[in-house]
Amino acid sequence: MSLDHLLFWLSAKGQGSWSQFRGAIEELCAEQENGSPEPDDDGERPAKTGSDLPIYQRARFGLQRLGHVEFFSPQADHDWRIVPPALALLPGQSREGLLCGARSSRLMDSLNQAGDLEVARTAAPGMPERIIIRGAAESLVQASERLGLLVQTEAPMAILSAAPGVRDQATWIRMRIPETPGWTVHRFSPSRLSWTESASMDALHARTGLFRFVMGHQRFYYLRWRGRSYRVPVQVGKYAVMRKKRGLLTFDAESRTLSVPLMCRPPLLIERALVLCSGLLPSFDGASGRVEYGSVPPEAARLAAQLLRQEFAG
Repeated sequence: MSLDHLLFWLSAKGQGSWSQFRGAIEELCAEQENGSPEPDDDGERPAKTGSDLPIYQRARFGLQRLGHVEFFSPQADHDWRIVPPALALLPGQSREGLLCGARSSRLMDSLNQAGDLEVARTAAPGMPERIIIRGAAESLVQASERLGLLVQTEAPMAILSAAPGVRDQATWIRMRIPETPGWTVHRFSPSRLSWTESASMDALHARTGLFRFVMGHQRFYYLRWRGRSYRVPVQVGKYAVMRKKRGLLTFDAESRTLSVPLMCRPPLLIERALVLCSGLLPSFDGASGRVEYGSVPPEAARLAAQLLRQEFAG
């Protein structure tokens, strides 16, 4: 069984708990090679080959990066929800787009029977089939609306234009750093792109820095910024504390490939925008230790770099 079966199941269910998601993975999906090493659920522990993540975490990462499923919304009473079916038009295109979100047998039958549309399927590791729908510009939009698909023009740029920058303090959550004993504490080193052992008192008194607190299965990240403490996603915290670092982001304009070190994958919304440029999950270059995003237009690469407060080399 495959992630395609899982996406059909999630689409029928609509939303649910994390335990239901894990159960569906175990029932519907056999172990698969991802093709790209994954850090753990917060972006740490990069592996050189393969992935040491359980399959349900790999599936979660893939599905949310591709815009199929949203996880752990603090405004909702569920752990995941399927995204409504949508056609995300590819960058610079008005005649072809990616099918994102919920899939059903009825929707797929309708797509296959639509005489004015071409449906192209591509199998890729670690994700459901990439489905690209093609048609004349007007008929593509009209057919999509007839089939109940939301249409998003220039989806990657739309996401990047709405995504907050890594130093947008409005998105940070003010929270006190734990002062109780028993936590293992590490500090992120922007120069070495690694974690070093630290002490809770260092975190309490640091002017600026990103700290990881671990106790048992609990793992929390705290950003110290101008003497105040915030809870932030780890990818946001890493880029927030980094100065502009030449070569951290690279962009090859000829192949339209943007790459970052595996340790420094972008925050979710920025990464989703980069993934939707091609509809494929990023690949991993073992020689360089970098994650590569393909088919990225120059304007999307520039905007992503601005949000990350970096300059790309290329």
